[in-house]
Amino acid sequence: MSALSQGAWGTDAPPAAEVQWAYALVAALGYLPAAIEIAAATLRRTGMSAEAYLRKNATHLDPGGPGDEILGVVFGDALESLGEDARGVVQALAVLPAAGVPLEVVAAAAGKPAPSAARPLQLLVHGRLASLDQATQTYRVTPLVRAVACKEVAGDAERWDALHRGAADAMQALLFWTAAVEGRPEAAMRRRVAAEVFAALDIAPFRDGARGADVLARALVDACTVLDLGLPTEVQQRLLDEAARLAGDALPELGARALAALEGTRRAELASKRRGTFGTLRATPAARERGRPGHRDVLRKAVRANAQRAAARSAPVEDDALRGAKELLARGALRLREGALEAAASDCGEALAAFEAAGDGRGQATALLLDGELRRRQGDLAAASRDLERALSVFRAASDRTGEAMGLLARGNLRLDQDDAQGAASDYGCALTLLRACRDRPGEANVLKVRGDLCFREGDLTGAARDYDRALYILEGVEERVLSQLRAPPGGAEERRGSSARAAREILPQAELLRALGCEQTHARTWQARGDLRLRERQTALAARDYGNAILLYRDNGDRRGEAAALKARGDLRRERGALPGAERDYEDALRLFEALGDGAGQAAVLKARADLRCERGDTAGAALDYTRALALFDATGDPVGQTSVKSVLTSISHREDSPRPATAAVPR
Repeated sequence: MSALSQGAWGTDAPPAAEVQWAYALVAALGYLPAAIEIAAATLRRTGMSAEAYLRKNATHLDPGGPGDEILGVVFGDALESLGEDARGVVQALAVLPAAGVPLEVVAAAAGKPAPSAARPLQLLVHGRLASLDQATQTYRVTPLVRAVACKEVAGDAERWDALHRGAADAMQALLFWTAAVEGRPEAAMRRRVAAEVFAALDIAPFRDGARGADVLARALVDACTVLDLGLPTEVQQRLLDEAARLAGDALPELGARALAALEGTRRAELASKRRGTFGTLRATPAARERGRPGHRDVLRKAVRANAQRAAARSAPVEDDALRGAKELLARGALRLREGALEAAASDCGEALAAFEAAGDGRGQATALLLDGELRRRQGDLAAASRDLERALSVFRAASDRTGEAMGLLARGNLRLDQDDAQGAASDYGCALTLLRACRDRPGEANVLKVRGDLCFREGDLTGAARDYDRALYILEGVEERVLSQLRAPPGGAEERRGSSARAAREILPQAELLRALGCEQTHARTWQARGDLRLRERQTALAARDYGNAILLYRDNGDRRGEAAALKARGDLRRERGALPGAERDYEDALRLFEALGDGAGQAAVLKARADLRCERGDTAGAALDYTRALALFDATGDPVGQTSVKSVLTSISHREDSPRPATAAVPR
């Protein structure tokens, strides 16, 4: 009685006029606490008397009947007063795992933008049909309410399937929600929430293909391989095993990826029991404090150092001149990536002269490739073409198929600058043939990525999607092999047995391991390129997910420029979707990175985009400040187009009368 009185009238005892009917109502509800709590909330919200409530539901309430039937009557009456939106949201929440779920993920499950789901969720919390955890801002329903909600909708097969498809989409949205704050204080909390949801997931209802099995399978594999959620080994193994089953024959590549990841976790578990989690990596105490054992960044750094030392020990002794030439070439390549073209040209010229003096043909050809790329970026296409033809002739004379493929790739890029798309496609095709012949998987992925870019540029979106997907499949497979080797490095006996032991476990030799560890940039760029493709196809939710994957990989690789560009692209996408707070966060992160790099052009582009966003929100003062800063940077970098566009906006900004665009927080599914 106290629970009914507190919930309905805010007093310890019912009002005098309600006493008799209150006792009768409690008895009719079978003294079930959950039913009494929901009924009390309904009385308080609607202002209905206990007598009216009892008369309304008397024919359906049986005090001696099963508890779920009584709760079903109370549940249905509450939803009748809350509205159909609340009914749809509570059904979506009931199909999700029995754990705390954030607003954005519930919205994805219900097929609504987050702001549209916020009000029904608030009503459900007030109606005691759902609860809100203030610390994590997550929602959940009790097992009894979950059972009643599922029972209500299970008879409608079409609705039941649609709810499960929404739940599968929601699991992908959960990954995006988790990855969106990487590097921020709330990241650990979000990873913990996501781990609890995935651990509580019951996969059995999704095994029907009409219920989003393919989408859920991808989410499960990503949860175990892309994000570090800290899932226990047994949970990862269960999820990956289920992902392989869900993929089945319809998605053989995804199934193979799931099985490879599953095998990696099993090997890691055995290795940790045999040698300790870090195995032979000799991680420092500081590294152990930075992340959990097995954290991919710690392991990558340790293995990279070990592989470099091993490669140096096994490499033949070189004279000082040849070693100096290789160092100059490596420094020139680094400066070229950083955009320091004059310094790169100096290093490249010295390296080429040193290789010629030493008579190292492969070194000369590699230096010519770098010099050709440098001249292409400087706009001297004729000189670039001469360098590339010389390099190709050297590689062909030495029967170096990998080197020849590199030269063909570079010549294809040059032909694109010369508007010879057909010639570029021919070079890319020949490069792919050579790389497949010598089983160079990372090189093949690199060529597939640039050929996908060519298809995208020419408007062949189907061809672009095919090449990007193939490249990502290869890169994900390389990533799995690397990560499995990082988590479970070969023991001394395997190292002594040599190639046969490596073949049994698919262990990469040190040189290949170093090359595979350098694939993250191509991997990240391919995700970003596929995000651009999805954006062109108006698949904005999938584009946002691809940009998120690119951002994570750029961050793993320490590529701040790439990360900033991907953040800017995702910010533009979020602004287009109306998710203005998320877009502003992405712009701020991108601006911080461009400022650290001293990239004036990047800063100007982000400032202009953020100013446009602030105009949409009605913050004209903030927008004017950003436009002014962008104008100064466009002027400093000599960008007349940027200057003109910003000046025109600055002139008219004070005369705008557009109503501010409402801020939303949609999470793509």
